[in-house]
Amino acid sequence: MVTDSPHFKRTELSREDRTAVLTLASDKVNALDREVLDEITAFVEFCQHDPGIGALVLTGAGNVFSAGLNVSEILANEKSYTDSLLASLEAALVGLFRCPLPTVAAVNGAAIAGGCLLALACDKRLMADEARIGVTELRVGVALPVVAVELLKHVCGTRAEQLMFDAGLLDAEEACRDGLAHQHLPRFELQVAAMAAAEQLASLDAGAYALAKSSVRRAALAAMEGSDPAVDRQVLEHWRADGTRADLERLLAPKS
Repeated sequence: MVTDSPHFKRTELSREDRTAVLTLASDKVNALDREVLDEITAFVEFCQHDPGIGALVLTGAGNVFSAGLNVSEILANEKSYTDSLLASLEAALVGLFRCPLPTVAAVNGAAIAGGCLLALACDKRLMADEARIGVTELRVGVALPVVAVELLKHVCGTRAEQLMFDAGLLDAEEACRDGLAHQHLPRFELQVAAMAAAEQLASLDAGAYALAKSSVRRAALAAMEGSDPAVDRQVLEHWRADGTRADLERLLAPKS
């Protein structure tokens, strides 16, 4: 285990050699609430200040990576909770995306909406053969925050717009074709492969790696940080709207 590390309640922190691993373990689908997202941000910050850590791996407990934002928590709280939840999501995504250390996503199962975005914020993305991944926000009636759109554009290039509009889940082969993942392999090989990928990246010169990463992501980060405040407000107002909350309630309603 990582010594002198933060105490996490909704995620599991471990370490092997120079690689720190954060396992999402909030519930049976590893849903993302504010506490989970804040723990991801704290994990990234902690690793950057530990000279013994050379790389990060993000994965999920069980057979799910993450089913995305915790819709039940959104509906159970006042609308102001949604504001802070989206702020925590943005902080986690930007923190992962700009982290100077190598980051690897071991997508062990479904990575849906916010779960997909977390994987995309990592440098290297390995998927289990059985896993599915996608930005499905429009399918359930919610808008993607500006940070999410810029992240998708950076990772998937010209395919980003269609992936966003299709709002579907891709299998592992499709994900590799469209840039959501780099490699797929049997689930029982995934963790070992992810650790090996992390160690290989950590073996590179750390300063050169950080500079290369910063340079290639400069435009995307500038777009995230310099987004139009009016658009940001519109996205937030959409998430807070009664109609959007009604759509999310239908998503959770028992299927007849």
